[in-house]
Amino acid sequence: MEEEKKKPFAKKYQYGNTTVYVYSELLNMSKEDAQKWVQEQRAAGNPDLLTLDRLVTQIYLENYDKIMKNS
Repeated sequence: MEEEKKKPFAKKYQYGNTTVYVYSELLNMSKEDAQKWVQEQRAAGNPDLLTLDRLVTQIYLENYDKIMKNS
């Protein structure tokens, strides 16, 4: 009997006319467990997580003036 594939957990976010789907088991974890996982992955040098960190920082810095103007 073939083993049934587990579907990844997904959460849908709506931002104006944009719909974003996030597929991550992190969304099923407690905040503490998710933070621990991220810390462990950073320490291990997870290249995907490090790339994501750089992208988020880059986008934040590029939009810093807009963010501060709206706060």
